[in-house]
Parts: sequence; structure tokens; C-alpha cells
Amino acid sequence: MQLRWVGAIVIGLVLLTSAACIGAIVLIGVTQADMPTGDHVAKIEVRGQISAREATGLFAPDSASAEQIISELEAIREDGNAKALLLDIDSPGGTAIAAEQIHDELLRVKDAGIPIVATFGSSATSGAYYIAAPADVIVANPGTVTGSIGVITQVPNMEELYEKIGIEMQTITTGEFKDMMQPARPLRDEEIELIQDLQDETYEEFVDVISAGRDLSESEVRELADGRIFSGRQAVENGLVDELGDHRDAIQIAGELGGLGDDPDVRDYSPSPPGFWDVFLGVTSGELELNLPGIFGPDIDPRDIHLEIRLSPQ
Repeated sequence: MQLRWVGAIVIGLVLLTSAACIGAIVLIGVTQADMPTGDHVAKIEVRGQISAREATGLFAPDSASAEQIISELEAIREDGNAKALLLDIDSPGGTAIAAEQIHDELLRVKDAGIPIVATFGSSATSGAYYIAAPADVIVANPGTVTGSIGVITQVPNMEELYEKIGIEMQTITTGEFKDMMQPARPLRDEEIELIQDLQDETYEEFVDVISAGRDLSESEVRELADGRIFSGRQAVENGLVDELGDHRDAIQIAGELGGLGDDPDVRDYSPSPPGFWDVFLGVTSGELELNLPGIFGPDIDPRDIHLEIRLSPQ
């Protein structure tokens, strides 16, 4: 009897503590009202793999959604108080089309008279460097991994595996190339040529973007654009990065370019990621009610152990 009451108290304390922690997370969240409303440096983040749309789900990896980033850039262009843009990048790159879409929107930001400063974290390679190329100033840490300028396509050949496990693909197409890149057979020479042509076209666009953005000749870019990676220090030596520094240095540069001095207000236009309970329970508004009647046995009145927790995320 006594042990059951102890169990009830312990479980109640655990649940109440958890609720308090969740409430604390909600309360310390930055709201729109907390953001500077006067002249400021606008900040957006590019984190994780660059894709057309954001990955969703509890265990989805970090991703940089072109759709979301473009929406943020549009808001910055329309906000008359955004005097400079800080592009905070920590990404290994991603799909070519997503990088192109973000790059084009960044050019519109520049055309609107808003200077851009890109700051690199642990990595800014491939498509992530592509979108940074139009920046007026690029700042990297000495140990930043950057570069990897190029295009890659990988096609698995699982023909022998299919044979071992007894899978035979029967393919019916309306053209000889319709089943190209399917894994049950190796690529034919003419298919490799088609893929190479597509990659070469994308590569040429990559070279043009870097040449225009970094004020390098086409031949200078091609010497660097062979897929190799560079440290931040090496990137400065090769003209791919302007300065070595950290996030604070990049803010100072953005403030000075925007006429706000070296200690400007910074407004983050990237949304905060949802918390664990937002994703797991789908709790974004309203209330969550937990009732635990009668779980400690028939000797205890269930009304004595009724526990109710209300969560009201803001």
C-alpha cells in the first residue's frame, strides 16, 4: 500500500518536471516581437543538405530548403529596414537546381541594393559554395572545408546482386533511353555520354557563377574547379574566400557595408526548428491532457491519483 503511494508520487513528480521543462522551452523561444524593428542586418541560415523542399519527420536530417530560403530572401527584399544580409552557411551542398534557385534570388537581393556577407561554418562545399559566390564578402574560419566545385552523378550497378537473389527485371519502354540509370544493369556507352553532357552543362554554369561572383577569370576558376576541397586559409590564398574570421567578424563587416557600424542589430529571418514535442506529439497549439486513473491497483481510489498536465506552447 505504502509503496504504491510512493510510486504514484515519483511518477507524478517526473511528469510535472517534464511539463515544466517543456514550458521553459516554450517561454524562452524568440518571437517576432523580440526582433529589431529598426535598421538591421538580416540573417538567414543555410544548414545541412540543400534541397528543393525541407525534409520532414521526427528523424529527418537537417536540410536547407530552397523554398523556405527564397521566401526569407523575398521578405528581406521587401523589408525597407534590412540594410545588409548575413548568409550563415554550414552545408555540404545539395541538388543543382535548388542551389541555382537560391543563387538567383540572392542576385535579386543584390539588385535591390542590399550588400551580402557570407560566413562559412565547418563546411561550405559544392552547391553551398555556389550560393555564396554572389556575396560581396565571404568570411571563413581557417579550418572551414570549402570548394569541391564540380558535379557528380552516381548510378549503382546491382546486376550481380539481382542475379544472386533471383531478381530479373522485365522492362518495357517507349524509347531506348527510358530505363536509363536503373540499377539492374550497367550503363551503356551512349547513356554515359548523355549523362556526361548534362553534367558538363551544369559544370559550365557553376564556373560562370564563380567567375562572375568572385571576379576570377574562367581559366582561374577551372584550375580550382576540379572537385578538390580547400581549407579556409587555402581558399583565401586562391581567391575563393575574402577573409578569415568568425561569425562575429562577419556581422561587423555586414554592419559596416550596410551603414550600421560595426555593432549592428541583427534580425534572424530563419524560423526556429520545432522542438522534440512539437514533432513527436504534434503539439503546436491547444492543450495536451494526460489522465492516469486506476493504474496503481484496486486498493487506491483512482480519484486520488488523477494527474492532469496542460501544455500550451506559445
